[in-house]
Amino acid sequence: MKMCKKKIYFLNYAISEAQHLKANGRISISDNHVCAYRRFEEYLHSIGKKDISFKKMTPQLLNDFEDFLKRRGICRNTSSCYLRSLSSIWNKAVREGLATGNPFTVTYRGVDKTQKRAVNADVIRRLITFDIEAVLTDNGSKTVGKKLHQHISQLEFARDLFLFSFCSRGITFVDMAYLRKSDVTSDTISYNRRKTGQHIEVRIEKPMRDILDRHPSTTVYQFPILTEEKDVTVLYHQYKNAIDIYNRYLHELGDLLGVPKLTSYVSRHSWATNARCNNIPTAIISQSLGHDSEKTTEIYLKSFDKDVIDETNKALLDQIFTTSESV
Repeated sequence: MKMCKKKIYFLNYAISEAQHLKANGRISISDNHVCAYRRFEEYLHSIGKKDISFKKMTPQLLNDFEDFLKRRGICRNTSSCYLRSLSSIWNKAVREGLATGNPFTVTYRGVDKTQKRAVNADVIRRLITFDIEAVLTDNGSKTVGKKLHQHISQLEFARDLFLFSFCSRGITFVDMAYLRKSDVTSDTISYNRRKTGQHIEVRIEKPMRDILDRHPSTTVYQFPILTEEKDVTVLYHQYKNAIDIYNRYLHELGDLLGVPKLTSYVSRHSWATNARCNNIPTAIISQSLGHDSEKTTEIYLKSFDKDVIDETNKALLDQIFTTSESV
């Protein structure tokens, strides 16, 4: 075959594809491909190979790669993520006539259901009224002066982002980071989810407005998370750094509150859990989280007027925030 004569190798092609994606602004997918590439390269090195031709990418080889990952303690969902990336690269090669068939059919590329962490309304109320400065002082914080003030401000910002996510029916951190001022009117935030492209509109309730007013930005973005940087790669790495910092401060807040493992996704799943406890229709919850079949969700949502969705969210927030001090 012409393909074999050219000695085209999979790893070489894979890294080239990752670079192509990065150059076209698809940074997240490119990063996923690079992670999968490195793991597969590690496996090939373990069997004495630097690279491998497409012809030798067999089902048995990929099964052995799965076993290799398992022996190294890689969880099933992470292993599946690597294999989905490698399969995507393979499929691109097939479309370009560089490979034939599909050796990945024997591998697991699904997603195991994982336990979603959530906190109840009482924890949200405690977070709202939590006096961060007083607790840090009482705990004898070693940080003092200007550094203490900065640390308190960072914790308060993380707390506000968490609450804004909760109030906004589970907006993700990436969507908050990239939310533009032009996406926010006097009464509505309107954006397309970066993960799915799904269009979301949320009426701005008082707790959300208070948080927006408390954190003005000097850039085109609503929150002071990203800069005006036009290079999409630089912006993406700003986001990645910001979410790491955000989760670190949430973890600290959780420790101070006695709530284990607060993360960026806890606010998202907490909204869903509290909404479910308050009999908010599953379709509305599904829309906010993007769970399961989005097409099915969209069909269900046609039976709900936007005002009904907004009012159900307002009722939930009123129940929580009216028993707490104003945020």
